[in-house]
Amino acid sequence: MKPNFSARIVSLEEVYAASYKLALHIMRSSYIFDTVIAIARGGFPIARFICDFLNIHHLGSIQITHYTAGATELEQMQIIAPVNTVVEGKKILLIDDVNDTGKTLITACDYIQAMHPALLKTAVIHEKPNTVFKVDFVAEKIIEWKWLIYQWAVTEDVLALLYKDNMLEENEDVAHAHLAKKYKLTMDKKYLHEILQLKKNYYKTL
Repeated sequence: MKPNFSARIVSLEEVYAASYKLALHIMRSSYIFDTVIAIARGGFPIARFICDFLNIHHLGSIQITHYTAGATELEQMQIIAPVNTVVEGKKILLIDDVNDTGKTLITACDYIQAMHPALLKTAVIHEKPNTVFKVDFVAEKIIEWKWLIYQWAVTEDVLALLYKDNMLEENEDVAHAHLAKKYKLTMDKKYLHEILQLKKNYYKTL
């Protein structure tokens, strides 16, 4: 985990707006795509929006593990579910939620290029400054690094942060204050309460 780690929750409304902005960028380009491939799991919501906005009917996926819950980075990329759609000869738009280090996208691009698509371009809604891989289409470039917790991963990430800090069994007010102080994470107390009701789905021994 980075020093001075800070995090924020990205709402579904923000994701929708950024996905629409991303679609407009793609429309202004000279590229026409016939297939979208989402990098699972985070790329799925954006990929579905893009299919809707650009009228693309073929949606596939590839699942790659780079981070586990709570911003814990793995040493190596792992493709745990290969591409599940036809790639050869297709015009592919590869989509993820965020381009953080770039390692996930590099792994996915190398894998897909070996399957001989007619075209392969990449798109994300957020790109961070520390990446080693620049994507083709970006909705928003993040200037100051933060760990972005998308709405579909809030339970997983918040519980992981509390678990690592031995805070899962603390009073909810104490846990809420801890997240705000250590991670600068702003969230409604009722939302945290709802998340904590789900912790046994993640940590069976509690």
